[in-house]
Amino acid sequence: MAGKRILLAAEFLRGGATVARLLPLAVALADRGHDVTLTVPSELTAGLAASGFPLIDAPRWTLPPPPGFAGVSYADMLMHGGWASTDALRGLMTGWRQVLDQAKPDLLIADFAPTAMLVARVAGIAMAAIGDGFSLPPLTVPLPGMLPWLDAQPEAPASVEGRVLAVVNARLGALKVSELGCLRALFENLPCFLCTFPEFDHYPDRADARWYGEVFAPSRGPAAAWPIGTGERVYVDLDPRHPARGAIAEALHRLGLPTLIQVAGMPARQADALERGAIQVTTTPNRASVLSGCDIVICQAHEVAVPALLAGKKLLMLPVFVEQMMTLHRLAKHGFAHGVEPNAGVAAIDAAMRRLVGDEACRLRVANFARTYDGYRPGIAIDAIADEIDESFG
Repeated sequence: MAGKRILLAAEFLRGGATVARLLPLAVALADRGHDVTLTVPSELTAGLAASGFPLIDAPRWTLPPPPGFAGVSYADMLMHGGWASTDALRGLMTGWRQVLDQAKPDLLIADFAPTAMLVARVAGIAMAAIGDGFSLPPLTVPLPGMLPWLDAQPEAPASVEGRVLAVVNARLGALKVSELGCLRALFENLPCFLCTFPEFDHYPDRADARWYGEVFAPSRGPAAAWPIGTGERVYVDLDPRHPARGAIAEALHRLGLPTLIQVAGMPARQADALERGAIQVTTTPNRASVLSGCDIVICQAHEVAVPALLAGKKLLMLPVFVEQMMTLHRLAKHGFAHGVEPNAGVAAIDAAMRRLVGDEACRLRVANFARTYDGYRPGIAIDAIADEIDESFG
């Protein structure tokens, strides 16, 4: 396949994970002679501004879900992402039609961009999908539930999918194109590039999958300097707004463990307040250097958990969002991680850390994981995906 116009598209916000996948893929496809354009939500354009690729702001639904919302399935995310009414979906589809008219792609590659896929289907544009286990659900009917640890009603995913399908098919009917029999039809007969490892897949029962491997941002910048102290070294990398940051710092201070806390993006006064005893803060983006020197990682999401496990480090996870809870659920099943509620206090974190420090079985399982994927780098996945795109759409 030579000289194709390719549009890489993202719709749902996934933060740095989206940029970490799309930018290296854009480079790989451009190196193979293709004309690449990126369309992402405006919140992500800063991370791509220096790339040199044409950028288009992607339409997306900006109204937040109701307080306490926890989606039960992919269909639920669509409903609260603008697919709950024909008027809302019409507006989103109009926006994506304008993007496609501007970019005029021969091929759309969608990274959690379901409305772009729907519009491309109507327009007859060739498609592929890329993402991790969360954004590429198993193609069942209905699409599966996301909360296996809860006693949710088994009919809930089917009920939500039925409501979403009614909206989608009303819109497709108005456009006089064929309706969808189920939501998995969005992905059927498309190349789907699953960028994760089986151990990290958000859905444990995926059949006939090919896992290409996680794609994450490279580490650059100065190495971190560790504080002086005895005991296992701990690296803390959480969102600056995570509710347990203060409790974690206090618990680790009481334990006396040498600790580095990542404070990039945190106000200076708040960051300084975390330092005490053997606890220091860091803003280095060189995560690899920190991971090479630590024994335990405290985090909340897979973008930290993946390189930590590849480096052979035990995890204590404090997930906040459903996707993060799914990651913890999977890793705990494999014996790679312990978990704590995001609002946990000092005593709970202290107890969890003591259990993790003494968990020799966890250390061995993590070491085995690191040996299994020894030598892996994200470029391996990206090169394989770019080669398959050439072969599939030549």
